[in-house]
Amino acid sequence: MNRLTMIKLSVVIITLNEERNIGRCLESVKGVADEIVVVDSGSTDKTIEICNRFKARVIHHPFEGHIQQKNWAISQANFHHILSLDADEALSEQLRNSILSVKKDWERDGYKFNRSTNYCGKWIRHGSWYPSKKLRLWDRRKGKWKGNNPHDKFIMGKGSSTKHIKGDLLHYSYYSIEAHIEQINYFSDILADTMYQSRKGVNFLIILLHPLWRFIRDFFIKFGFLDGFTGLIITVNSSHETFLKYVKLRNLYRDYKLHGNNRVCFFNSTRSWGGGEKWHFDISTRLYEKGITPIVITNKKSELKTRIGDYGIPSHNIGISNLSFLNLFKVLHISRLIKQEKVDFLITNLSSDMKVASLAARIAGVPNIVYRRGSAIPVRNSIINRFFFGKVLTGIIANSEETKRTLLARNPNFIEKDKIRVIYNGISIKKYDSGEVTFKYTSDKNEIILGNAGRLVKQKGQYRLIQLARILKDKGHKFKILIAGDGALHHELITYSRKMGMENEVVFLGFVDDIKGFMQSLDIFLLPSLWEGFGYVMTEAMVCRKPVIAFDLSSNPEIVVHGETGYLAEKDNMSSFANYVENLMLNPALSKQMGENGRKRVEENFTIDKTLSAMEDFLQR
Repeated sequence: MNRLTMIKLSVVIITLNEERNIGRCLESVKGVADEIVVVDSGSTDKTIEICNRFKARVIHHPFEGHIQQKNWAISQANFHHILSLDADEALSEQLRNSILSVKKDWERDGYKFNRSTNYCGKWIRHGSWYPSKKLRLWDRRKGKWKGNNPHDKFIMGKGSSTKHIKGDLLHYSYYSIEAHIEQINYFSDILADTMYQSRKGVNFLIILLHPLWRFIRDFFIKFGFLDGFTGLIITVNSSHETFLKYVKLRNLYRDYKLHGNNRVCFFNSTRSWGGGEKWHFDISTRLYEKGITPIVITNKKSELKTRIGDYGIPSHNIGISNLSFLNLFKVLHISRLIKQEKVDFLITNLSSDMKVASLAARIAGVPNIVYRRGSAIPVRNSIINRFFFGKVLTGIIANSEETKRTLLARNPNFIEKDKIRVIYNGISIKKYDSGEVTFKYTSDKNEIILGNAGRLVKQKGQYRLIQLARILKDKGHKFKILIAGDGALHHELITYSRKMGMENEVVFLGFVDDIKGFMQSLDIFLLPSLWEGFGYVMTEAMVCRKPVIAFDLSSNPEIVVHGETGYLAEKDNMSSFANYVENLMLNPALSKQMGENGRKRVEENFTIDKTLSAMEDFLQR
């Protein structure tokens, strides 16, 4: 970085009913912040009004946990360099000056400073509360919020450098002892649940000795007694919090009798991100929130690994090939891992994963071995498949009725039909109705925006969209076709587009992270796939009130109601497909009504809550 150029700094704060503190916090960053981003999770007091007075950019986002909320918040900032504060914190004058100096000469990836806490009007200078070093100033490209809720911390990536700067971060923690005790009860609930999810052990000696050690360490070794009677109150309360979290952890094991049972393991070794990986992420995170302990085994370089890591779900890394089930050492390694984690339910995704992991699970004595089938393609009637489906698997989750049908198409005796459960993919409506839109496509007047999202592979049929563009252009229509996604056929499709003379009408966007923003930029969503297990992307379009046009094949008729939420063209008939597209292009009122119908259909049939409820029922059965 050119040290003569001052960096731009985004101050990011999460809030919920912080009218007592937020003004002081915002006042302290005047002259330091180039923008202030406040992510609020539903304040009902004057928090938002105060933020508006300071010209902060306020974004509403439902609270999903301290770590998740803070990671989402920093993603909303316009600048990469972030100062992350809590609403009850403020910069001291010395720290302000230090940060201004850093802005002029940014030489490290992150900066730490001490936090000084005010407890019931008294500044605490000893014990475990001071100096409490905090890493709050950093380049967001160098790390992420991690830790265990509610005690989050920003973790820098390997090779990153940090520096300690002068000045205190002023923390106005508790205005009364009662508020402190109430917070201890709240935090100990979260801590106990986090330890329970990680299967942390607890016994009588831990409950007895850990609080005692916490008192000795904070009051005597760290000189908490020098803060007088206030220091004693803080130390006793901190010891009490330690006591409570272990007692509550013990109660979780006792009350639910889940120690060693109902440990759900999601096994998915795919590096790329697709529908199966999204399903594993959605279900594992929501089971985690509801107290059912998941563990995820995945590839260390996968997108799934990154996302569940941000969420705090325990995971292990395994590399799998098509022939891994023949590797006895790998099978035994996975078997030991599964046994060590006390897995009760194994749910696999890929065929290669199913073979090696289900075999390992059978050796480990796992009672429930489930294959989640996401492709509506017939399974080969081979000896190997007959063995795994007939002798190893105890159940199958199919993502559509069509997937269930094709699963047994070549051998109806692969597995008993009553062991196959159809559970549709679910979509989080709340997610699509909240937060800002970052993707925006600006179209010319009278230009209809058509779109598709998916991996650029043969199955998804994007080459048909280029053919469609040629048909529509020859008829004189003004339009754009946006294609979101990446894959093996990227360059081939671009070449084909140029060959067809459609390079101006067909826009390849690459991977688009903000799928909600993408869908909202469209007038009509198109799905030209050759086959689908469950067209999740169609439900994403429908929840954004977009009509859908697809082919009448696979599970598409289970999602799209022909003539109500969109159209289903005759299989492989591009002329029929183009006619339906043209009909909606010429009838905007009909297009809008179909979009509204699609939204209602998702609400009634394809929500994540319905999927989760079906999964819980499946696990209980």
